Amino acid sequence: MYDNPTQMEPLMPTQAGGLSDMATEVFQKSAALSGGLHPITARTVVALLRIINSYYSNLIEGNSTHPVDIERAMQGDYESDVTKRALQLESQAHISVQNTLFRTLSALPHVNVVDETFIVNLHRDFYEQLPVDLRFVDD
Repeated sequence: MYDNPTQMEPLMPTQAGGLSDMATEVFQKSAALSGGLHPITARTVVALLRIINSYYSNLIEGNSTHPVDIERAMQGDYESDVTKRALQLESQAHISVQNTLFRTLSALPHVNVVDETFIVNLHRDFYEQLPVDLRFVDD
């Protein structure tokens, strides 16, 4: 399946099924929610949610970086411990891709978010920002 079994490739669904409709519904409901917030409050909530999204997403992967440490990384304040710093950089990459996704959806609201090319580009953007040690699976 892979030329290099230690390097992961994105798994693309062969049929999107209702994913496209569900994704559109999530974005529509999200837009309705954010429309009720003052713009300054909305920006603050979005920034905090990106940190929380990164925390939980990376936790699923077995990487635990406390939200405070993620926030510190976003300010350029990194841990001296190499392993902890790598996890901060992982979170920073995750948030960077979230920001890219937000800008893309703002500029192109009808983009197909379940399109293979779209997902592969996001995946590539994320992995290019990761520390090299986190690009491969050891076990």
